[in-house]
Parts: sequence; structure tokens; C-alpha cells
Amino acid sequence: MNRPAVVIPVIIILNACIWGFVMLMSSRTLSGTGAYQQIQNILAGGAAASLLLVGGGLAGMVTRPKSDRNLSA
Repeated sequence: MNRPAVVIPVIIILNACIWGFVMLMSSRTLSGTGAYQQIQNILAGGAAASLLLVGGGLAGMVTRPKSDRNLSA
């Protein structure tokens, strides 16, 4: 899983899964209420996890030596 053609789609899919979980948990928490305070931590955690996953994954690919990024198989 060192190839950018594999890593980038995996990062995008995992990021989408994190935000899907955040939306489900937010809707579950808010069902029948009007309180934003209850979901504020869920949204902040989802944003932090998304930033770490996408930012860290893409930064890791950029900082990898060029010879490792060009592996074909």
C-alpha cells in the first residue's frame, strides 16, 4: 500500500466514513432536541480526525522520497 494510486482513494474513503459516522451520531444525539451543545464535541472530533487523516496521509506521501513514490508494482 505504498503506491499513491492506492493510498489516495483509501484516504478519501476513510475520510468519508469518518464524516458519515459524525453525521449519524449528530442526528442520533439531536433527535427530538434543539441543543447544539450536545453535538459540538462530536463535530469537533470528526473535524480533527478528518484533518489528521487527510492532512497526515497526504503530507506523508509528499515527504516520502521520490524513488518510493514511483514504484510501479
